[in-house]
Amino acid sequence: MRLAHFSHEGRSRLGIVVDDQVNDLAASAPDLPTEPLAFLAAGATALDGARAATDTRPAWLPLADVRLRAPVPRPGKFVAMALNYRDHLEETGMEAPTFPTFFTKQPTCVVGPGDDVEVPRVSELVDYEGELAVVIGTRCRHVPSADALAVVAGYTVVNDVTVRDWQMKAPTMMIGKSFDTHGPMGPWIVTADELPDPQSLRIRTTVNGEVLQDGNTKDMLFDIATQIE
Repeated sequence: MRLAHFSHEGRSRLGIVVDDQVNDLAASAPDLPTEPLAFLAAGATALDGARAATDTRPAWLPLADVRLRAPVPRPGKFVAMALNYRDHLEETGMEAPTFPTFFTKQPTCVVGPGDDVEVPRVSELVDYEGELAVVIGTRCRHVPSADALAVVAGYTVVNDVTVRDWQMKAPTMMIGKSFDTHGPMGPWIVTADELPDPQSLRIRTTVNGEVLQDGNTKDMLFDIATQIE
């Protein structure tokens, strides 16, 4: 299932995308939460209700008529991994870490999939990084890797926009990763049941039609379950 956060006629809504249409859950399942974080917090109950609504009480809108928003507009945490792809390590000539290298992006950097990315006045060294984003749906602690994927609600795409010189000005990297608009996300969340193996996904990034990044999540040094653990 593809869970989208969108706006239409001045209102923000949630919907299920099928082909070139979106089912407006505000119309087809009015009892479900209408805010993305509340919907995810409702877990399987909300997901099952959305599936049933799409099957039995359709309220369809053309996808072209809505504006897609970030599927998780203000995540409680925005945690990312550095140096986690073998080809990236080879490109930079850096040694492979022996432990996952985490950093954070501030949630205020998040924008929708079609929104503008601003080049800040303080730098023009703005870079792109296409990434798989894991949306945690269950609040959890001390999760062993064998059970880790059970807490995942789904997956989306993030452009980890980075201001390179500011990234290097602080050991945490946070400031160079968190400028406004530097976290484009979407277009929607693909629920975990549709992606049972997140370690076999191709990730491609194009800039002005040119492919500049072409990798696969199978090349991660620390897989998703290990990161969650």
